[in-house]
Amino acid sequence: MASTGNSREETRARIKPVLDNVAVDGLRAWLKSIALPSAAYSRAAITDLVADQIAGGQLAEGALAEALIGFEEASDMRICLFRMEEIPSGKPERWLPTRLLKAGFALAHSRVFAGDKTKPMSPVYAHLEGGLLRVKWAEQQERSKMNERGDGVVLTPVFKRMVLIADFIEGTAELRLNPPERIHAYEDAAGHMTAEAYYKAYFDKAADLLDCSLVPVDLRSVVRKLVEEENPRVVRIHIDDHTNQSNYKTKTTGPRADVRGSPDWQLAYKTSGGTWAWDAQSFYWLPKVSSGFLTREVFTHINADEGFIKVNADCSDKEVTHVISQIRTREAK
Repeated sequence: MASTGNSREETRARIKPVLDNVAVDGLRAWLKSIALPSAAYSRAAITDLVADQIAGGQLAEGALAEALIGFEEASDMRICLFRMEEIPSGKPERWLPTRLLKAGFALAHSRVFAGDKTKPMSPVYAHLEGGLLRVKWAEQQERSKMNERGDGVVLTPVFKRMVLIADFIEGTAELRLNPPERIHAYEDAAGHMTAEAYYKAYFDKAADLLDCSLVPVDLRSVVRKLVEEENPRVVRIHIDDHTNQSNYKTKTTGPRADVRGSPDWQLAYKTSGGTWAWDAQSFYWLPKVSSGFLTREVFTHINADEGFIKVNADCSDKEVTHVISQIRTREAK
């Protein structure tokens, strides 16, 4: 998205295709985070506003690109958290570039858009700064659906993004992946295309690139702590759907308020909370206790049973990074 003209119309024409790839709710939240009013804007109005700000010099086009790359690397992601063990000795700047080159990456000075990469596991960029590595892959998969007559299948290309973030100082790693389509390049031992084969392929690629063991974080303690935390509550629970250790399920659904304010929930927790399995829970992270990192509620679903966090399709990198940092502070050490 390099600048090639300064007029408002030239700027608008340049940024519109990129803004069109981001959900309107996400754009509104981003505008609010940079102190621009946004609540009533349609996509067209948002594009006009941003073009005016860039053309008038109030907003740098590079800052816009950075924000939109963040949406690309955070939206609609299944996120797995790890602790890195048996990391190679020495600073990563000394040994990591060789491994990156072997994997098809040259170290870049900045993050970039994925573009329309078609081949499986296509390298996009690798960036290393201050012990923090960020790597992005992209690929094309096929979405299949029945045609209007119902007598054939229509295939639509869909571009996927995958991001590895490794902190060599903290010894932590994070793998973000767009969920796969039904048609992709990854097969299980029986030769079937499966989501599990896709996720495993990228896990194996990440572990090989980092040359270490990736130990999954146990998210059950995180779910329990978030449910039990009071004063302040950092999340809102709209639907509470718990399974106990005997596999019996209880479900409470509330209005926009937190279900933990319900007398029924309080009674259920008091009488049987000690037997809950804490295997999954959906949360809305609250902006009022986020120290300014959030400008809206951000939804996540934590599946501790399968070991991943799912975020919505319009999340920014700043929002997801805040949520992950909050989860990290509550993980069992």
